[in-house]
Amino acid sequence: MKLSSTIAALALWAVSAACSAQAAGTALPSHPFVSTSGKAQLWMRPDIGEVKFEAGAQDGSSQAAAAQLQELSASVMQLLAEHGVQESDIESYDIEKKTVPVDAEKPAVYSMGRLFHARVRDLAQWPDLVSKLVEKEHITNISSTFDRTDGDDINAQLMAAAADDARNKGSSLAKAFGRKLGRVVAVAPGPLTQVGAPFLELQRGRETRGTAPQSGNFSVPDSIAYSQTVNAIFVLK
Repeated sequence: MKLSSTIAALALWAVSAACSAQAAGTALPSHPFVSTSGKAQLWMRPDIGEVKFEAGAQDGSSQAAAAQLQELSASVMQLLAEHGVQESDIESYDIEKKTVPVDAEKPAVYSMGRLFHARVRDLAQWPDLVSKLVEKEHITNISSTFDRTDGDDINAQLMAAAADDARNKGSSLAKAFGRKLGRVVAVAPGPLTQVGAPFLELQRGRETRGTAPQSGNFSVPDSIAYSQTVNAIFVLK
């Protein structure tokens, strides 16, 4: 393609982009700008695990069902304590108190449940603890996640690294077109939904911290991913 054709095509693209932005109600900056994104990722070994599960009881008598649930809950608390879980790292909530039908010829029974959420700081205890929870009767919906106690610091460092990556990419783009990178006028941890200056997008972006809740596979992973993504708009000088 000849240079004149290239310039014409670029000019047509710029006009189309401006028209599209105006039609969408998006204000374009009056100054030349470049938009870039940066990413940083790190794999680290987890040092803390969280396990969630439900304890349940059913009986024709509400008092008996409540007593069974209390007994099961006490047994769960003892099991957690035996594996080094502090009481301050345990949360529990009553999640249901209802009657459920058994069959057409028998009266409904009372069903009660309690949700447990425990943070396990000594992962050496994890395999045996989870194994005993799985074997325990009336314990259901077990799920686990893993993280690091210094996860906030890791994500802060990754955010700074992602910002540097975005700036370096912007500098390279500006240099390729004979320009210099100026000040930043818009930043966001996720996609910028609006092009304007000055502008700060507050929506939550792509952030990875720890592992997603999983059930069925409760082994401690060798490493977990942390990542941060930054999108930015810089003025061109």
